[in-house]
Amino acid sequence: MDVRYLVANGLVIGGVAWMAAFAGIQVGAASVLPHGAAHGEAALADLERQAAQAPDSTSTVAALAGAYLEREQPGLATAVIEKAPRQVREQPQVAVLYARALFHRGRTRDALAVARDAGEACGDSPSGPTWLLAKTARQVAFFEQVVAAGIDDPLDDPGGTRAAYERSAREVRIVAMR
Repeated sequence: MDVRYLVANGLVIGGVAWMAAFAGIQVGAASVLPHGAAHGEAALADLERQAAQAPDSTSTVAALAGAYLEREQPGLATAVIEKAPRQVREQPQVAVLYARALFHRGRTRDALAVARDAGEACGDSPSGPTWLLAKTARQVAFFEQVVAAGIDDPLDDPGGTRAAYERSAREVRIVAMR
């Protein structure tokens, strides 16, 4: 007999024995939602309740719009912001979210206009956070590149949108010092 056949037969018999030994182990189904999903829904419901009770609260409107954007629901985010009073919508932290929501809804030119207004508001306010000024500058540069590329809806041209992002990343260099 050939030694190769003995080794091959031994491996096959060993594999069958291995499968027979572990065939009784049952694996449970994995959950579809993350472990904190139920908590996340409760937190979202709480934010919605707070926004309904105090629609003029900038932090509540921003938190709710941000939560909707994280859940990829830009239509709900724009609805929350558009229903807020004008002084809330004009706050830079809300305007940045509004521009992002408009962009994800395929309204790139509107997003650029809102982002520019937010950038001007940040620049006019010496007490505003530096991170917000940097964020608006990045957002304006990106939206300008997208508009220059002729992209109205980022979902229609993901490759062009990615190229616009890469061009804008090379353009903006900010040193934040106070």
